[in-house]
Amino acid sequence: MNMGAKSPTLEVVSNKTRIDSGFIGERRRLPRLSISGEQFRLSNNGKLFSVADLSLDGMALRIIDSNDFGIFPIAMCFEGMLNLNSEKFHIKAQVRHLRSDTVGCSFCEITDSCKELITKFLDPTTLGRELKPMPSPDGGMVWYHGPSATNLQLWRGSDGQYSRLSVCVAGNFIQWEASGELSTGRLKDSTERGGSRCVEEYGIIKFETMMIEWDQIPDVNKLGIARKLFIGSNLPHDLRQWCIRHLEVNHGS
Repeated sequence: MNMGAKSPTLEVVSNKTRIDSGFIGERRRLPRLSISGEQFRLSNNGKLFSVADLSLDGMALRIIDSNDFGIFPIAMCFEGMLNLNSEKFHIKAQVRHLRSDTVGCSFCEITDSCKELITKFLDPTTLGRELKPMPSPDGGMVWYHGPSATNLQLWRGSDGQYSRLSVCVAGNFIQWEASGELSTGRLKDSTERGGSRCVEEYGIIKFETMMIEWDQIPDVNKLGIARKLFIGSNLPHDLRQWCIRHLEVNHGS
């Protein structure tokens, strides 16, 4: 078995295309899990929803029962209680888009104290502390997952050497390959609705197709966010240092 082979659920489904503003056009299927413990309770009917993604601008609510999509027509304004780290905040939001199993919302009203807590919650150092090892669908991949769709993936060949490192954090995508190429970009929802599900010990793992908009050159700010993630993590010391070292622009292969 070739341990360095890519998993079918993680394959690149289209190649990079250069445009004036950078690289755009690569789609990848990336793991997405709900944030553990973060929930939103709708005021008008008391229904409770898991928070799939969170930012200072809005959130995505995970929909288990498809009938619940009828509660959230596009552009509807609603309010409720956000439970974040056992603290509750009253917020108002507006529905922006519907996905296969999520409702994307933007915040209309949010208190300063809630903004402060969200900022702390989404700090890369804090997210790093929450990274947990996950069962991998690919025997050659090491996978760590954290809140708000934070993921670290490392692909390892049959010789035991890592050939690729990728980080998804705060909507950013950072990748190193054994060739020495270091790339950064932003993740955006693809128009594709494909993906696969597999039931693991930790629940349902969904691989969603995401578009990566690549930067023309590695973005030092994105690299800095990834480094903070590693610095704050509880990864084994040698692995943590290896990851940090390979995010240096002039590191080479």
